[in-house]
Amino acid sequence: MSYTLALGPFNPAWRGPQRLLLKIEGEAVIDVTYRAGYNERGCTERLARLPLDQALFLVSRICGPCSHAHTLAFCQALETLAGLAVPERAAYLRCAVAEAERLLSHLETLTNLFALLELPRFTKPLQQLKAQARQTLLLLTGRPTIPDICLPGGLRHDLSAECRSRLLGLLTEIKQSLFKLGERVIDDRILFARTVDVGILTPSAATQFQLRGPLARASGLSADLRLDQPYAAYGQLEGKRMVQEGGDVNTRLTVLLLEALESTKLAAQALEKLPAGPWQGLMPTKVPAGQATGAVESPRGLLRYTVESDGEHLTAVTLDAPHQLERLVARTLLVGALLDNVMLITQSTDHCVACAEG
Repeated sequence: MSYTLALGPFNPAWRGPQRLLLKIEGEAVIDVTYRAGYNERGCTERLARLPLDQALFLVSRICGPCSHAHTLAFCQALETLAGLAVPERAAYLRCAVAEAERLLSHLETLTNLFALLELPRFTKPLQQLKAQARQTLLLLTGRPTIPDICLPGGLRHDLSAECRSRLLGLLTEIKQSLFKLGERVIDDRILFARTVDVGILTPSAATQFQLRGPLARASGLSADLRLDQPYAAYGQLEGKRMVQEGGDVNTRLTVLLLEALESTKLAAQALEKLPAGPWQGLMPTKVPAGQATGAVESPRGLLRYTVESDGEHLTAVTLDAPHQLERLVARTLLVGALLDNVMLITQSTDHCVACAEG
């Protein structure tokens, strides 16, 4: 028996509207049509028509889970264009916020994955970890989400010694809990049976589709801008690449868990090495004529802003964001998969519609 099943465009497990049209035969998917484009907002077109302060506000709202990544990349592009130097203290704090944001994003994806697998023994501790990650962002930026702290040339506000001490203690707790959770995940036979060899994405396919971030690193690709072309204070931090070659749901889950753990270490390093000194940023009234680019490693991979100016105002802004799930990627991942695994495979790509359709 064959039939067609439509999923989406709205689903509580997805970050943004997207639609899968599945052709099913028996219990397996034999064809897939993927459609996005329900969330096109034209943000980059609007940015060039706004004053710089309003443009930065809009950039910070393009994607909630990647807000700091967007503002940091945009600010770096403006800093390059205007020749602004970033104080060391601000650079270290930018890294700490970036890793706290990455931690929260990965924990959110992991929670959704384990919820789909109906494994409350993992979802409950992850929910507690998510609350602690939000507290980390709150102490760093004054906000548990949308950490609107970046300004060209620095930050909007500084971090007190008391908050720094509390953060180091909280990050130690999160790291210890994540390590214990990882040991349990590795030894869980039910999880192994449900996720190994499910939704396989080979290194050649990941390369062909130009995938980025954890999704690519779970298929053997090693690119990580924090290590390849260090920005902010990443050149002074000791980070590790989390690369696995399985390319299945289990490997993607493992990479997310390992990267979440690594983020706690990097954030702690940035705070431990935090130098004294200036930190303030200032929104320029205008930027020199020309073109400049700023790029960061967002929670889902390389995120790049290119800005152009006529000497008074921005004339064009281009956003190059990760596209983790497109038509060919969806076909590669889902054709041949059991229907019961479709949502699990889709969720494991951690596709962010807001970034892709900014």
